[in-house]
Amino acid sequence: MTKNTLALILLFVTFDSFSQDIIGKKSTTKPNYSENSEIKVIYKDSLNTFHSKNKPVGIFVNGIFLNENLISTINPDKIENLTVEKESFEKNGKEYFGKILIELKSDYKPKFISLKELTSKYLNLDTNPIIFQIDENVINQDYNEYSVDESFILKIELNKIKTSKKDTEINLIKLITKTPENIKKANEIRIK
Repeated sequence: MTKNTLALILLFVTFDSFSQDIIGKKSTTKPNYSENSEIKVIYKDSLNTFHSKNKPVGIFVNGIFLNENLISTINPDKIENLTVEKESFEKNGKEYFGKILIELKSDYKPKFISLKELTSKYLNLDTNPIIFQIDENVINQDYNEYSVDESFILKIELNKIKTSKKDTEINLIKLITKTPENIKKANEIRIK
């Protein structure tokens, strides 16, 4: 065999061995919506796009183990280096199926805080149920353990949503991150 053929076979075997599984169906066609389009129902998984519920990945930021869900609020512009390790490990009695090692730039100091602590720090809430949303993603996990980088939060929006049950409201807490799109949108002047 020639070196090129051997390298090509090795590349395919490596790609197949280390690739991630795609859960659900993936469409390669772009939807084409119009005024005549039928209603399309999309069932979105909450903020579990980073790992499956059965195979969580451990996140280490600057060598410190943090909640596996933290990745959604780390400013990508502040990441110096990112390494993925595929070996499984156990931490605090929970098995993780890989590590993501994130090194932040030396001039950036993140402020990791749980959603519960963030709520206590900035909001005065009643005892009604709470739903958290980060940008467009609903958090479907324990907010006592779910951590975010407080330095990457642009604003917090609180909406009281009435339910069909009499005198019952839900607190919808929407965290808007400091992405370029969100900053641009926040600075737009809207005339009604």
